[in-house]
Amino acid sequence: MKEKTEKHKKSKKHVDNVVLLSLLGTASIKEKLSEAYRLSIYEHNIKVKKNHDILSEIIDCIFFCGNFGTPLRGYDEKDDSINLGVFRGLVNFASKLDSDLKHHLETSAVFTGVSKTIQNEILDCLLQIYHEEIRTEIKKASFVAVMADDTTDVSEHTQMVLVLRYVLNGEIIEHFWGSFIPENQTADGISKCILKQLGIILQGNGQKLIAQTFDGANVMKGKIAGVQAKIKAVYSNAHFIHCYAHQLNLIMRNAASITRNARIFSLTFWLFQHSSQDRRNVCPFSRSIWKSAFHVHLLQGETSIYGP
Repeated sequence: MKEKTEKHKKSKKHVDNVVLLSLLGTASIKEKLSEAYRLSIYEHNIKVKKNHDILSEIIDCIFFCGNFGTPLRGYDEKDDSINLGVFRGLVNFASKLDSDLKHHLETSAVFTGVSKTIQNEILDCLLQIYHEEIRTEIKKASFVAVMADDTTDVSEHTQMVLVLRYVLNGEIIEHFWGSFIPENQTADGISKCILKQLGIILQGNGQKLIAQTFDGANVMKGKIAGVQAKIKAVYSNAHFIHCYAHQLNLIMRNAASITRNARIFSLTFWLFQHSSQDRRNVCPFSRSIWKSAFHVHLLQGETSIYGP
């Protein structure tokens, strides 16, 4: 009996059965038996690749608009509009060169990829990837500094801008992190917004933050209740440095304030810029420049910008 058992173990039939037993449950019956199923998988993969290529072209169009600083959306994006905007115009131009993209835009009833909602979702995805790349670089960097300032958009809403600066592989790197709207313009509101973003950026590596740079406003530079003091209370290595660009701005403003011709130019430029809405849109910065100069004159006791 023993001899027969040993002989059976070595037989081809036994070996084949052992192999089939080991493969039992690892292969789909549908895949083995149905040619139609295998064909459907093949067609699905082709469709997925085609959709991937179409989405890549749409993302490339968004990259193009971003690289050249052009807005994505147009004033009127209806199909019969003569000016769809740069993004839609670029997609339509690309469709003339790619038949798959053209067919997709003409036949797709669910996802065309050019609506404002899809544009915003793609931009959010790109921003998440961008932020992840920055966080990865900061993990490798030894130190990092944060710069913050506010800017006013065309609708006159104030937004705070955060910029990160660090050294990686001997190269100084400076990256825009994002624009944010604090709860208010007080030291508590601004510092709360900055601290929230620093927590996302540093991810527990707070000792790497060695500098914080702002302008010379009291709400920012205050040693007791200013933004820099509140940030330093959380990140002890974050020393405050007055922004050198703002220092240059103060120097130029003060230098211009003592020259009569410069005061006349400032007033003339302000009047020119505020004489129409189009000029206000072209030169949104002149209002703040003129106001700064005018405040200096008032502090110096002058009643007229033209001076004596």
